[in-house]
Amino acid sequence: MTRRLLLTGATGLIGRHSIAPLQARGYDVVPTSRSGGGGGLALDLLDPTACRRAVAETRADTLLHLAWANGPDRWTTPANLDWVVATLVLLRAFADAGGKRAVLVGSCAEYDWSHPVLPETAPLNPATLYGAAKARLGQLALAAAPALNLSLAWARPFFTYGPHEPQGRLFGDLIRGLSAGRPVACTDGEQRRDFLHVDDLGVALAALLDGPVTGAVNIASGVAVPVKDMILTLARQMGRSELIRLGARPRPANDPACLEADITRLRDEVGFTPRHDIDSGIRAVLAAESIAPCG
Repeated sequence: MTRRLLLTGATGLIGRHSIAPLQARGYDVVPTSRSGGGGGLALDLLDPTACRRAVAETRADTLLHLAWANGPDRWTTPANLDWVVATLVLLRAFADAGGKRAVLVGSCAEYDWSHPVLPETAPLNPATLYGAAKARLGQLALAAAPALNLSLAWARPFFTYGPHEPQGRLFGDLIRGLSAGRPVACTDGEQRRDFLHVDDLGVALAALLDGPVTGAVNIASGVAVPVKDMILTLARQMGRSELIRLGARPRPANDPACLEADITRLRDEVGFTPRHDIDSGIRAVLAAESIAPCG
């Protein structure tokens, strides 16, 4: 039986790469975004009346909620508070309209980053307003799920990368600078992060939504690699290694040495393993941006 799914944030980096995996699992996807781009439904989730009306008219039994403030100031903007409220309105409207299964998307920024390896049970001690908003929302949503008669999972993606990233993200800034032939100042890149290609993230979210798993679930590769490995692999594949300036920018004093996800739940309960390694993931990014890799 075809299941109707309401997808918010459909034109964002993750949303664009979630539609195909969801459709492959048999979902009738109703994509929404503020602009209504890509043939989706125009929906301003910050308008409670419009949100409730759209949810009632959609009559979806499943929900994947990705929409959030996503500008370069996302870590500090007070708009994070607006999105906590908007998400709670959305969740209540979805439940009132008969929705049954939902996946909301949080962030690894919810965690206390003094711990290098992070299971879902790790302490939550966010260092930013963005992380705090996500953490509190996750706690509220999971606590409310039984009363709303919802099966609800809270996904925590780690460090996502992919094609056509906006300004202010690692690959977006690197590709724009290298494509223009400009030297790109980077930190020393010794910090290790758990990266996941956005195609793999879309597949993981579809698998999580399609199963019975509830509660918090890390979405990541489970392997932290030095950031400089990502930078240098991208530059090498673009044939622009000479433009990378490792160490030209200082790392913040509180920059964690390592952030790695424990993906036991994702692997054993959801049944997901990533398809891409660093090399194949970066090749996929360049192919999607019509940049021919070198070597």
